[in-house]
Amino acid sequence: MRSLVVYIIVGLLCLSTGISAQSKAEKNFKKLSAEILQNLQQYWPVHATDMGVHDYDGSFTDYSSGAVNKERKTLRKYLARLLKYKGVRLPRDMKIDRLLLTGNCQIANLKLYEKKLHTKNPNIYLNDAADGLYFIMIRDYASPVEQLDFVIARMNALPRFLAQGETNLVDPPPIWLEQARGNIANVIDLYKTIGVEMKTHFAERSGEIDEALQRAVGALNHFRGFLDRLQPGEPGSFAIGREYFNYILDNQHFFDFDADSLLKIGENMLAETQAEYDVAKAKLAAEGHLDKKTIFTPPSLSRSDVLDYYAWEVNAVRRFCLENELLTIPEGIGECNIKETPKFLQGIISGIAYQPAGPFGRGKTGFFYVSPIPENMTVEQKEDYYAKIHGRTFRGSVVHEAFPGHHLQLQLARRLSSAVRKWQMNNTLIEGWALYCEEMAYDLGLFSDNPARYLRVLRGIAFRAARIVVDVKLHTGQFSYDQAVNWMSETMDIDTTFIKTEVLRYTADPGQPMSYLMGKLQILELRDKIKAREGEAFDLKSFHDRLLAEGSIPVSLIKNKMLR
Repeated sequence: MRSLVVYIIVGLLCLSTGISAQSKAEKNFKKLSAEILQNLQQYWPVHATDMGVHDYDGSFTDYSSGAVNKERKTLRKYLARLLKYKGVRLPRDMKIDRLLLTGNCQIANLKLYEKKLHTKNPNIYLNDAADGLYFIMIRDYASPVEQLDFVIARMNALPRFLAQGETNLVDPPPIWLEQARGNIANVIDLYKTIGVEMKTHFAERSGEIDEALQRAVGALNHFRGFLDRLQPGEPGSFAIGREYFNYILDNQHFFDFDADSLLKIGENMLAETQAEYDVAKAKLAAEGHLDKKTIFTPPSLSRSDVLDYYAWEVNAVRRFCLENELLTIPEGIGECNIKETPKFLQGIISGIAYQPAGPFGRGKTGFFYVSPIPENMTVEQKEDYYAKIHGRTFRGSVVHEAFPGHHLQLQLARRLSSAVRKWQMNNTLIEGWALYCEEMAYDLGLFSDNPARYLRVLRGIAFRAARIVVDVKLHTGQFSYDQAVNWMSETMDIDTTFIKTEVLRYTADPGQPMSYLMGKLQILELRDKIKAREGEAFDLKSFHDRLLAEGSIPVSLIKNKMLR
């Protein structure tokens, strides 16, 4: 009996020691996580502002050689420390957090040191210059006086930031240099417009505002002169290369396949969808759904009527989600505010755009920007706007951008308790979910009054498949910029002007264009596997709730967790 008691005591001691050691590991990992996040936020202060972290709102990233080397060493130290937790017993979600932080550090090191994008892309400096003020202006986290202080601080910090750009930039790809030369006028206009707006509200500080504005605009004009003198490098030097493209697939999106396999997926999806489109179009035409209908246009249509329709549509689609039990919309979800694109953004944003609330910020409102509507519309404009209202053409955009798409998904993600999860903005989930919602809404009858809408759904899928092809071929050297533009314009039968802008964006963000369709395909695959496993117990609402409860993290990691 005494031996048995001894064994029990020893067993309990071992168990308590294991629990203690495990708790200590968790505690230390949380400290490391907080340290890494603070470093990322401090080194990338404009992105931190966007995310609702406002401790660094008066600064820009330090791209001096000393700061870059220091950050590289810091990232490598964090990667070594994270690696030590690979074999440590941690809760499942902490293991996922470790993978996420490892990916964050690896991709930051890739951009900053391996590819040294700050020495090749002048738009890095111009984008941060514009976003640095824009993200302050749209947030409701501070009093107007504090907001002004941050704007002035960033204006005062701009000359040093742009001077670093002039020191660093060498042989940029011609298309990036041309883009920067074209964009700088918009950035200058943005600064001037914000300066005027600030002086309107703070006349007593006009002198201080003018001084900061003149310093910032002077630096931008100096940078413009530098760009005019800067010699371009090789045309294809924007390409990240096959090795690093695969690195992004592995370490940012956690795919288990490479660029060659991704290309085949894109090509196959494009061919299949185009074939389905041709069949669907012929069927809809035979049934008369493509015939143009004459619509009476009331003469009293006004700008406010159009805005009222946009706001109504957001609420109508939200009700559709609830009535069809697509997912849970909790109490306290922030408002999705329809807003005409502010004057200070009109040179930067064209068409519609969605700006989410910062996940770390106090404010919860998301802004759905629409193009400004004329106060006094012509007859033709009234006819055009009313036709769009009559056909409820805005609901497709609402599905993608608001409910159940970006606004709802990002509102749910910002409610998570894990700071690591809140920091993530992976597009295979964000854009994959929004694209998934488009077809799901059609399948569930949102467009039952307009069967021809299915052609828009198919065109959207085909366009995202074409993005995969261009994404891979651009960055593995199989397409030049011009070849990509011509191929995509011809394949999708879209105006070349629009495609040029699209492909230009793809050159600067490898792996992002493919994320829309790849994310959707992963969500569909996960749904089918969960449905097969759960059988009659499967519930679509429950599946969506579980999926979105993980935050904006790679769908691959969510699949591993839900299918374990």
